[in-house]
Amino acid sequence: MIYLGLLMILIAGLGNPVQTAVNSRLRTYTVSPLIASAISFIVGSIVLFLLTLAPRHSILVPPDTAASLPWWSWAGGALGVIGLTGNILLFPKLGSLRTVLMPMIGQIVMSMIIDWFGLFGVTPVPVSTGKILGLVTVFCGLAIYSNSRKSSEISIGNLRWSLLAVLIGTAFAIQSAMNATLAVGISSAIHAAFISFSSSMLILLIIIALIPSNRCLVKNAFKIRSPWWTWTGGIFGAGYVTIFAWFIPILSLGLVSLTAIFGMLTMSTIIDNRGWFGAAKTKISACQLIGLFIVLAGIAVIKQF
Repeated sequence: MIYLGLLMILIAGLGNPVQTAVNSRLRTYTVSPLIASAISFIVGSIVLFLLTLAPRHSILVPPDTAASLPWWSWAGGALGVIGLTGNILLFPKLGSLRTVLMPMIGQIVMSMIIDWFGLFGVTPVPVSTGKILGLVTVFCGLAIYSNSRKSSEISIGNLRWSLLAVLIGTAFAIQSAMNATLAVGISSAIHAAFISFSSSMLILLIIIALIPSNRCLVKNAFKIRSPWWTWTGGIFGAGYVTIFAWFIPILSLGLVSLTAIFGMLTMSTIIDNRGWFGAAKTKISACQLIGLFIVLAGIAVIKQF
């Protein structure tokens, strides 16, 4: 079960950069990042609604179950809005690689803090020398991977965007912990993901309705002739959120996050190398491959301890 879980998490990680790239491409047609993000959440919510309804025949949570859960377990959707919309904004500023890489720093650090202190309902994971060694190894791998690119990519002009990306990464980690607690409470990772996604959708629709400029762009969003795949970002996001909510209580937030991050790095490298979804086409370097190997080694060390 553990290895199957790690495989599923890895696949979810591979899909995350695809979601970001697809949603960013959709933004070029919709103009507004809020509308592009809302479309992604609408698609994801529809998919999760059908998956929840099929076995349960209802999307409602029993009142006594809802009352027994902490209030913050229902707040994952708000952080999802910040994370997804932020990534859409960051993609044209930082590129595919750094839009994935910079949030990883915040996600890794916050995931470990949540694990070590048992925050947001996560079962505490004792700090050990082995885990710290593995974490240092992961960061070394990320540093080598990052240095494979030209130093101009980390110019003064985009430092603020890089900092924002790190903060967005912390939001992803907190959201994952919240959704996992909700999944345990209602006994369904898919149902928890639906609640999170539909909450994000409603928040975004309210924000769009309150901004006149976005209201004018909504009609145009449905007149555009964009490629069909630009509307699939929500499917990748739905899978990512569901798998995280499912396996965090089993494997710990830190291990789940790091495994997904390895998948993200791998797919980001492929996207850049192939020039998919409008990304600048670049060759895979030896440093990137070495960095990926070191990150994988660090994850293996953390898993052992």
